[in-house]
Amino acid sequence: MKIQAYLTVFLSFALLCLFTVTSFPLSSLASEKVLDVYFFYSETCPHCAQQKPLMKYIDQHNEQVQLYAYEVSEHPEKWQTFLAQHQIKSAAVPRTAIADKLFIGYSEADGELEYNPVYIGYMGYKNQIVKAIEAELGHSINLPLSTVDYQFPWKIVFLPILYLFSYFLVRKKLKSETNKRYWIGGAIATIIISSFLLLFLIPEPAIQEFARGLPFPLFVSTIALADGFNPCAFTVLIILLSLLTHTKSRKQMAIVGSTFVVTSAVMYFLFIMIMVLVGSVFLEKYGAIFMLILGSIITIAGAINLKDYFLFKQGISLSLSKEQQVAIGQKAGKIAQELKASENNKKIFVTALGGTVLLAIFVNIIELGCTAILPAVYMTSLIQYCTQNIWLCFVFWTAIYAAIYVIPLFAILLNFIYSFKSSRLTERQGRILKLLAGTFMLFFGLVMIFKPEFLMFG
Repeated sequence: MKIQAYLTVFLSFALLCLFTVTSFPLSSLASEKVLDVYFFYSETCPHCAQQKPLMKYIDQHNEQVQLYAYEVSEHPEKWQTFLAQHQIKSAAVPRTAIADKLFIGYSEADGELEYNPVYIGYMGYKNQIVKAIEAELGHSINLPLSTVDYQFPWKIVFLPILYLFSYFLVRKKLKSETNKRYWIGGAIATIIISSFLLLFLIPEPAIQEFARGLPFPLFVSTIALADGFNPCAFTVLIILLSLLTHTKSRKQMAIVGSTFVVTSAVMYFLFIMIMVLVGSVFLEKYGAIFMLILGSIITIAGAINLKDYFLFKQGISLSLSKEQQVAIGQKAGKIAQELKASENNKKIFVTALGGTVLLAIFVNIIELGCTAILPAVYMTSLIQYCTQNIWLCFVFWTAIYAAIYVIPLFAILLNFIYSFKSSRLTERQGRILKLLAGTFMLFFGLVMIFKPEFLMFG
């Protein structure tokens, strides 16, 4: 009986201790306040993409923090109400509200508490945002050791490798041009599918960190050079240079050809700057919707170009029509005739150069369907990249883009000056150019639709 009594007392005491220990935190937590944190961001904003994983982590791993995150283009009413309540005129994001402290922008670097009267908010240094939350709660909070913790899915890489090895099994059947074309198309499709499997398997913060680590100049150079291999631009320049061979003058060919290429670069620069002007407005106001629409257009354009690789100029095609080629040929022929008659007449030569400038302008206007797609990809990344001295940044990088774009055209010009014989763009060459352009467009179009954060370079 004594043992039972002792056990009863001991168990009662143990239960009382257990109840006391477990109920204390509950009552304590119930009495502690919950801090509401408001986070306004845009899917197309690189600084928002940096801050987003941190805010999600704080919300998920700190019970006393309640995060209200709003994408500004999806919740325009809440965003406008917030701006009106705080008398904020600038719609810049990210914007973080912690009690009576408003933060604008975001930086991983540590900084002092610095108020910006223009934006009506403190500069969004990570350490200051964390300090503001901890000051309101009265204690430290749980923070991530790293926003990126993943294992790279190497198995996906073997998919295109296995496809390439299939060449040795089917190479006897690839002797015909059609079969070879379809096998190459399958290789491109496999690479694109594998790339997207990687993008979907790698966590969003890792993609953002990778994209931010890529130098923006590398992206501009790659996209501009790919854009430069344009079948429309090649066709026109080759028509002009082929006719100029009849002048029997390499000097005239060099001058006229250079005039055409430089004018094309200037026209392309102006065209992209107009795109940036318009795109920056739509990207700021409509964000995710604008990216979705633009990505869909680029994806469709890429699919049309890939279709031309298999079914050249059949059905819908982003190529110059026969009527347009005839019109361009006639204008180029007139320039060649003027040059022939200008041996001792400078006025006629100047007239021919003026005709070349007009031809370049005419050509760049009618071939917008061929050239507008990859600049749209560049435009979205440029707008997100340029956060300081915005217009100077736009002009500088677009000038670089235009200069790189005409490198393949200058290469064609030099080849004509060296060989000095008439030529034309063959169907096989046209198909290859369509394949390259279509692959780039399809990849970046799908990225803009499903993983726009990948375009936040630098």
